[in-house]
Amino acid sequence: MGTDIHAARRGLLKFIAKQGGSIPMRELHTHSLVFYQAGHQAFSQIMEGLVADALVAFDEGVFLLTDKGRAALDREEGEER
Repeated sequence: MGTDIHAARRGLLKFIAKQGGSIPMRELHTHSLVFYQAGHQAFSQIMEGLVADALVAFDEGVFLLTDKGRAALDREEGEER
């Protein structure tokens, strides 16, 4: 069974937000492996996409949720209601 990239992207954004908006790469990688079966290559692909979309930033080994990432989560929560 492959990784559901869309679900993993959404879930990882939510997890970063739940952690206060920042999380070390190692912790996020472990979370992605356990919850989304995203191994190294899939994790890299997902996170590179989130950085390219400016939803997260990466600085000194830490992923940071951007304002654009928070807005995307807020929009998604509004749509779910």
